[in-house]
Amino acid sequence: MKRVFPAARLPRLSTYSKSETHICRAHFASRRLRTFRPPLNERSRDLPTRRVFPGPPLWGKTLDTDYFIAFQDRKVKCTREAESTELTPGHPLLTGYSKMKCWVQILSTPTADTPGTTLLLHFDSKRYLIGNVAEGTQRASVQRKLGLTKVGDIFLTGTVGWQTAGGLLGMILTLADATTTSNEGKRDHHRKKGGDGGAQVEKSSLNIHGGKNLTHLLATARRFVFRKGMPLFTYEFSEKVDLQRTNWEPTWEDGWIRVWSMVIEPESRSARKRSHDEFKESPLLESVEGKQETLEEREDRYDQMRKAVVSHMFDSDWRLDALIKRKLSDVRRPAAIFYKDEKGKIQRYYGPTLDEDPSVPDIDVLVRNPWPGAMIEALPPTKPSATSVCYIVKNYPQRGKFNPEVAKKLGVVPGKDFRALTEGQSVTTRDGKTVTPDQVLAPGKEGGGFAVIELPDESYVGPLLAREEWSSKEVMTGIGAIIWILGPGLVEDPRLQKFIEVRTEFQHIVSSKDCCSNYLALESPASAAIRLHLLDSERFPIPVHSNDVPLPKAEGPRPYTKARAGLTLQLEPKLEVQDETRIQYLDTTAVVQSMPTAVLELAKKAREEVMSAEFQAKLDENQQDIPSKDAEVITLGTGSALPSKYRNVSATLLRVPGFGSYLFDCGENTLGQLKRVFGDKLPEVLRDLKVIWISHLHADHHLGTASVIRAWTHTTLKDESTKGNKLTVASDDGMINWLKEYCEVEDYGQDRVEHIILSPPNGYDHQFSPEETQSIGLTSIQACPVEHCHGALAVAFTLPNGFKVAYSGDCRPSQRFAEIGQGATLLIHEATFDDELQSDAYAKKHSTTSEALEIGKKMNARRILLTHFSQRYQKIPVMDSHGGKDQVAIVAFDYMRVKLGDFAKLEAFKPALVKLYENEEDGN
Repeated sequence: MKRVFPAARLPRLSTYSKSETHICRAHFASRRLRTFRPPLNERSRDLPTRRVFPGPPLWGKTLDTDYFIAFQDRKVKCTREAESTELTPGHPLLTGYSKMKCWVQILSTPTADTPGTTLLLHFDSKRYLIGNVAEGTQRASVQRKLGLTKVGDIFLTGTVGWQTAGGLLGMILTLADATTTSNEGKRDHHRKKGGDGGAQVEKSSLNIHGGKNLTHLLATARRFVFRKGMPLFTYEFSEKVDLQRTNWEPTWEDGWIRVWSMVIEPESRSARKRSHDEFKESPLLESVEGKQETLEEREDRYDQMRKAVVSHMFDSDWRLDALIKRKLSDVRRPAAIFYKDEKGKIQRYYGPTLDEDPSVPDIDVLVRNPWPGAMIEALPPTKPSATSVCYIVKNYPQRGKFNPEVAKKLGVVPGKDFRALTEGQSVTTRDGKTVTPDQVLAPGKEGGGFAVIELPDESYVGPLLAREEWSSKEVMTGIGAIIWILGPGLVEDPRLQKFIEVRTEFQHIVSSKDCCSNYLALESPASAAIRLHLLDSERFPIPVHSNDVPLPKAEGPRPYTKARAGLTLQLEPKLEVQDETRIQYLDTTAVVQSMPTAVLELAKKAREEVMSAEFQAKLDENQQDIPSKDAEVITLGTGSALPSKYRNVSATLLRVPGFGSYLFDCGENTLGQLKRVFGDKLPEVLRDLKVIWISHLHADHHLGTASVIRAWTHTTLKDESTKGNKLTVASDDGMINWLKEYCEVEDYGQDRVEHIILSPPNGYDHQFSPEETQSIGLTSIQACPVEHCHGALAVAFTLPNGFKVAYSGDCRPSQRFAEIGQGATLLIHEATFDDELQSDAYAKKHSTTSEALEIGKKMNARRILLTHFSQRYQKIPVMDSHGGKDQVAIVAFDYMRVKLGDFAKLEAFKPALVKLYENEEDGN
C-alpha cells in the first residue's frame, strides 16, 4: 500500500526518500494564488526512478495543499513527450474529483473577426483552451468578458500554422503580463503584512500542447517577445509519440483531466507509416561537434535547442540594468550608449556613432545586455508538417457514494477508518475482520468527456475514421460528445455523414465555414461602426457580415448541432448541450435606437454644411494642387498595445488609383478587418497590394503579416494576369529575418515576396528604378530611426506624381522624420496619449496629440491622420494646434474609409463625434 503525504511549502520540487514509499514536496496550491505545476512525471535528478503526480486539490477551512503520491518506478520506458502516469481510472486519489461542475463553452466559430474555432474548458479552479488560438481569439475573450488568468494549458488542434495559432503569441503576452501584475499584487500584499516585498513569489506556468513545429513557431518570435516570470513548456505530439504508445494510458494528464492525443496524417502521407524501429535505425549523421548521431537523436537535440530558446523568452533571469562592453563600431542607434569617464563613473554617451561619423574614435562603450533570445542568430532547420492533432479529453472517474450505515454494521469505527475506506484503502475492524472499499462504496461512475477533431481537408477523413481509439473501451467509455472542426466542403463528406449518423451515442457539434455564419462576432466594435455610420454613411461603412448559414436547408433535421459562440456542453454532473447560452446576433435596431438625439442633430448640421455650395467651392480652391485627391485611406486598426473591445491593433491601408495599394503595419487579424471592410471585393484589393511596411517589431504592429501574405498569394495565383506578381515587404532586418524563418513552419508564399531592408548596413534611402516604379508605383522609400524601440523606423513613400505619404509608426516626435516627410501630402502619425498624459508619452516613448500635430506643422503636411490611440480612453482627442488654414487633421476609427479630398468633410463632423464619445472612457 502506498501512503500519501501533503505537499510542503517549498520553493522547488524534490524528493527526499529512497525507500519504496517516500514523501514528495512541491509548491502549495491556493484558491487565491495560481499554482506552478511542473510538468507531470518530473523526475528528481538524483532519483531518476521516482515519479510524482499531482492529485486533486482538497480544499477546506484549514487545508490548503495539494496531495501528491510518489513511488519507485521500475518501468521507465516512455519519452518525456509520451509519458503517462501509473494512476489508473478509479485510483483513490482521483475518485470523486469530477463531481464538481465543469463544462466546455465555444468561445469562437469561423468568422472574419475570429477565423478559428476555440473552446474553453471550465473548472472552478482552472481553465483550458482547446482548438485554435487564431488571430482574434484574444479580442473575442475580451468581448465575452471571459477572464483567462486561470488558463494553465492550451491544446492546439489541427496543423501548426498561422491559421490555427496566429493569435497564440498575443495571447501568451497578455497572460504573461497578467501574471506579472498578479505577482506584483502578491508582493504588495506580503509587504503590507510586514514581510519582505522582494520575497520570491511562486510562478504561474503555461503548458502549450500541439503538433510538430509548435516550439519552432514560438521560438521564431525570440527577437520581439520577451517576458520574465512565467515558465512556458511546449509538448509536441507527433507520429513518433503515437508509435511509442503500448497501451491506452493517456498521452497527458494532470489533476483535472486526462488527454489522449491523436496525430492524423493525410492519406497522401499515411499510406506507409514509419515504425518506431525505423526512427531508431535511421542512418548515422554527423553533428556540428563532429559526433555521429541518428536522425532521431538529431531531432531530439534540435528540439531541446528550440525549447531552451522558448524558456529564455518567458522565464529568463536577464536584467535590463546589466551593461556589457562593446566597441562603438558594433553599436547601433537607438541603443542607449554609456561610457566610463576618467573617474570610472558611468556616463551617458551622446556623441555620434561610426555610422553617423566615421571619423570618431572607435572607443570602448557600455550598452545594455541584449536578452538571451536575441542572441540566437538562427534556429535549427525544420520543414512544414501536415499532421493534424486531435484530442480525446476525459474527467477522472467519480467515486461511488460512501454508505456509513453499512460500514458501521461491518464494525468500522467512524473517523480515520471511514476516511481510509473513502480513499480506497482496506481497514481492519476491532474484531480482526478486513473491510474493503467495495463493501461500503456504491459503484463508481466514469468521468464525462468529449473529443475535439480537426480535419483540414478530405485527405484526413479516412485516417481519422480508421483510428483504433473509436473501438477502445478504455478510451471511449464516458465520452459523450464530439466537437468537429472541419475544413471547407467536409460537412457534406459522405464518410463523415455516415459516421455521425451511426455513432448516435455521441452528441455531434460541428464548426465549419460551411455551417457557421459570418455574423458580427465582436458586438462592441460593430455597434460603434453602426453608430458612426448613422453620423456619416460615406466615411463609415457597416462591417460586411451575414447571419445566414452557407449550407442549404436540409430536408429533415441534421444529426448534429451547428456550433455557435456561447454554446455550452456541460460535462458534469451530467452531459448536456445547453443551447440557451449561445451568443445572440447583434440587435442592430437596438443600436440605432440607442443613438442620442443630440448627436444625430449635430451630424445633420454637419451634413448640411458639407453639402453647401460655399463649402464645396472653398474646398476645391484649397486643395486644387493636391495630387491624387481620390486616394483613399482605410484605417483597419487604430488602437495601441493589444486588441480591445473598440479598436483593433495597428494597420492602415492606402489605396492610390493608378499606382497601387500600400499597407502600413499589419497587426493581428488585419486580414479579418479587410474582410469586414471589403467583403466580396477583397480579392480585387489584394491583387492591387504592392507593399507592406512594418515600422517595428512590437507584436501589435506585425502579427497579421503572414495571414495577409498568404491571402495575397492564394488570390494572385488564381488569376493569370497576377500569378507572376511580387509583393514587397519593407522593414528593419529583424522583421525580414522573422518572415524568412517562419516560412520553415508554413509555406505562406515567401518565395513570391521581395524584401527591402532599411538598416545601417543597407541605408535608409531606397530609390526604385523606372522598371520597378512601373511595377510597384513608388519612386522611393525613405526611412529614419526613431525613439521607441530597437529597430523602430518612420518612413516616407513617394509616388511618381509627387504624392508623398509619411508614416510615423510608434515614436517620440522626430525632427529627422519631419525632414524626410517634408511636403507630405498625407501624414499618418501616432497620437497614443492626450496632452494631459505627457509624462506617460515620454515614459513609454509615444507621442501626444499636440506633438503629432506639431510634426505635421514642421513637415508642412497637407493632410494629417491621427491614429494608434491608447485602448484605455475612447474620447476624441483635443486638437488645438493647427498648421494653417490649408492643413486638415482628422482622427482615425476602425473601418473608416476616407478619401484625401474628403478630409475636410470629415472634419466638419467633429462636434458630433466628440458628443458621441464624450462618455466613453474605458476601451476594455
